[in-house]
Amino acid sequence: MTLGVRRPEDVEELPAIGGAYRITLSGSDTGGRLAVVEMRLDAGALGAAPHVHHSHEEDFVVLDGEITFDVGGSDLVVGAGGAVAVPRGSAHGFRNAGSEPARCLMILTPAGYEDYFREVSRMVAAGHEPTAEELTALRAGFATTAA
Repeated sequence: MTLGVRRPEDVEELPAIGGAYRITLSGSDTGGRLAVVEMRLDAGALGAAPHVHHSHEEDFVVLDGEITFDVGGSDLVVGAGGAVAVPRGSAHGFRNAGSEPARCLMILTPAGYEDYFREVSRMVAAGHEPTAEELTALRAGFATTAA
């Protein structure tokens, strides 16, 4: 495997519903080991309704603001500097319930789910806000189901 390097100008900037994604490292950069995606959530934005990943782990590091995580049916507010580790098969969702923007890093292990964010972004960039049903169908292609 070769060294995967992305300079700031190489990072993929993707529009999203209620924010934006930045794919900092993709599976193509890491030999599929992991992907790192920075997510910005506008104030009041839903990041994701509760769901379960069946083929990867998803870990979060909150960089700015506060993000409310729905884990195990309970709400957990995590501020900047905090982190949440979500094992494969665990139900979780997240949102920015605050009045200020929030940012976090998502580490996806192994890589692959960053392609889901690319697909969502393609719809948003084309002026289409995907419905909950469309997102559920798209997630199914990435071994992810609603909780």
